[in-house]
Amino acid sequence: MRVETFTLGELQENAYLVLDDNRPEAVVIDPGDYPKRLVNRIEETGKTLAAILLTHGHWDHVTGVRELRLAFDAPIYLHEADRALYEHVVEQAELFGFYAEPQPPVTHTLRDGEIVEIGPFRFKVLHTPGHTPGGVSFKTGDGVFVGDALFAGSIGRSDLPGGSHEQLIEGIRQKLLTLDDDIILYPGHGPPTTVGEERTSNPFLV
Repeated sequence: MRVETFTLGELQENAYLVLDDNRPEAVVIDPGDYPKRLVNRIEETGKTLAAILLTHGHWDHVTGVRELRLAFDAPIYLHEADRALYEHVVEQAELFGFYAEPQPPVTHTLRDGEIVEIGPFRFKVLHTPGHTPGGVSFKTGDGVFVGDALFAGSIGRSDLPGGSHEQLIEGIRQKLLTLDDDIILYPGHGPPTTVGEERTSNPFLV
């Protein structure tokens, strides 16, 4: 598995392109603003975009879905509890003073614990709410894409509508910190980190 990071938009959101050099399929996780960079890169690789995975429904993580869907007709995966957020992406962005277009409908609903198989990839869905009701993390191989649940040295906000500090901490402790220390965490903002680093030094968790 090879992971390429694209930091997009005014909020510097991390979108991830997941590739396997020996297979034709590619997966994008959380395509935010300026998705043309992702489109161009996928076309450069000659890969087929097989899926768009969304860790949650906040506008800065989903505003590139429309362009990717138009370019590649890839299915869209999101947890049911975040569908309302996703469907109101225009209003979400306006609250923060930004502009967003409506996004295409979700095609696949995610459930906690399920395995999403896409080409050579097997993503285990870990429901990690608290930042949003339907926030999930995607574990595959030695990495986990954690969205805005957990950052290097910090945790996600829980003061937005639908947030819960208690759920956020519980999900991090039960679903993420129980993983092996060397598992790489790919957050929605900022640099990657590891489970061991956050378990021992994150001031919100120690």
